[in-house]
Amino acid sequence: MKKVLLGVIIGFVVIIGGCALMLAQGASSVNHAIEETQSQSEKENKKIEEMAKNITWEIKKEDYMTKIVGVFENTSNEMIDYVQFDYKLLGKDGTVIEKSFTNESDIAPGEKRKVEILCEKDDFDSYEIIATNTAF
Repeated sequence: MKKVLLGVIIGFVVIIGGCALMLAQGASSVNHAIEETQSQSEKENKKIEEMAKNITWEIKKEDYMTKIVGVFENTSNEMIDYVQFDYKLLGKDGTVIEKSFTNESDIAPGEKRKVEILCEKDDFDSYEIIATNTAF
């Protein structure tokens, strides 16, 4: 009886140890995948930022709306799945009076896309626009 009990205990310890090892290896794989995704996202962001530097933004004030309009061109050889344009409207003292974003998706290589930022406020002094490939 003692031998059977000892065998069960040893088997149980081996199973738990094996499970713990598998979990540790799984966690390591997940961490590697996250790091790889972050690295790829940073590379994509740099490409998007470079392309966005070529945008000439224009403020268009209409009767009931103010828009900031520009043309984004995909100068790469790859499809761009998603571009987010984060913007801030600033008052004379640099205070943020409006902050939001607009986005575009599925931009083919060489395609030019008109980007319109619809502003709720029209009494801003300046603005900042940053383009990224992620919403996070």
